[in-house]
Amino acid sequence: MIFNLLFIPEIILSIGVMIIIVIDLFLQSHKGITFKFIQLLLLLSGYYSINGQVSSIYQSYELSEFLNVIKFILLFGSFIIFHYTYKHLKYLNNLKIEYFTISILGLIGTMIMISANSMLMLYLGIELLSLSLYALIGFNKNSSLSSEAAIKYYVLGAMSSGILLFGISLIYGFTGSIIYSDIAEVINATEMNSVEYFGIIFGIVFITASLCFKFGAAPFHMWVPDIYQGSLVSTTTLLSTLPKIAVFIVFLKLYYIPFISMKSMWSDILLFVGMLSIVIGSIFALTQTNIKRLLAYSAISNIGFIILALGIVSNEGIQASLYYTIVYSLTALASFGIITHITCNSHGIEKISDLSGLSQTHPYYAILILITMLSSAGIPPMIGFHAKLIVITALIDSSYIILSVIVVIMTVISAYYYLKIIKTIYFDSREDLISVYSNDSLILSLNSISLLILGIFPYYLFDLSSYLIGLLFAISF
Repeated sequence: MIFNLLFIPEIILSIGVMIIIVIDLFLQSHKGITFKFIQLLLLLSGYYSINGQVSSIYQSYELSEFLNVIKFILLFGSFIIFHYTYKHLKYLNNLKIEYFTISILGLIGTMIMISANSMLMLYLGIELLSLSLYALIGFNKNSSLSSEAAIKYYVLGAMSSGILLFGISLIYGFTGSIIYSDIAEVINATEMNSVEYFGIIFGIVFITASLCFKFGAAPFHMWVPDIYQGSLVSTTTLLSTLPKIAVFIVFLKLYYIPFISMKSMWSDILLFVGMLSIVIGSIFALTQTNIKRLLAYSAISNIGFIILALGIVSNEGIQASLYYTIVYSLTALASFGIITHITCNSHGIEKISDLSGLSQTHPYYAILILITMLSSAGIPPMIGFHAKLIVITALIDSSYIILSVIVVIMTVISAYYYLKIIKTIYFDSREDLISVYSNDSLILSLNSISLLILGIFPYYLFDLSSYLIGLLFAISF
């Protein structure tokens, strides 16, 4: 049984990181070989995530079929991100294997987060992810914006970790346990209006605030635009996908397992945070001229959809939130992946105007951006349309009519800045030298075109979401 633990993805990646560090010492001038080993490591971990162990040995750490599938999604996403990152860093003459080893440590952190069955293990996973992100955000030492972004994220991240620990200490103090299942039993037996009940409420509020910060949800979103703008595009790609998936699973496990009996309290909080995120993200993005800041506010708005669906507290809401999370991750991968492939005056794309006339010089890449922007705007037949529709349908089915109307209005408003990017690409004249530094765009093409194919056949992805939720638990509300 212990021997089988060697073949769980976390252990494989941990051993692989140590081997990569040693290999890189002797292959400094052959980084391509080391990168091939990293890709092989991700593929090996992906294989064992699907065919790995599903029975937990330790009470505080869960190994299940549901989590194995989520880990495979994380590994698959990492493989695509590393592919984009390798070419981007190589073009910038900033290719260092340390970047990938730190990213893998962050990936291990996300796996620990989603597998955690105790508050302490959850905290360790979040801190491992956060420490990795601090280093990645400040990786570009030649940029003052990168250093500023790293300092901001470090200070605010430390504050967020303190808030999380305070919430965990309150939960432990009033329940006497940090194990999810034990906490659920104690909360079920706790009388309303008791001191313990109110203490647990305060603990949940603090934990929610910290997780919303990690998620990038309003009103804890102040770091997102600056960090997205100051980081390398490759780092922004990672920031906008893998941590978001991990935090979503943490939300799902925390609120629907240990805190499910207090749903009347936390559901209102999630609905408020989700609605506020959609409004702030949609409105503040209208005035942005920097494409990474625009996509940052877009991310805040999309996170709002996910949290809003979680706050509905219904089977439809849970499925809609997971569906939206997968769709958003695919769209963010494609959007930032395209930006990593394009340069303006031999520099990375920063302003929206840098994309002017792209359709004249590189019509194929213009079409890929067109697909991603239409999907982000929620225009059929793209998959983004179905994702927004499912969330709105879940709201209506749960009688949140006013919220659904506001969501529709915000969706219409947000379509403006997505269409503005399309207008810049197809109708603005080209003033700067714009180029694509890689002809190898197979993975990027598949990533982008999948948004159209899955939009034409949306129920394949929805069936996957339903299957995954069924693996986690069977809930009836």
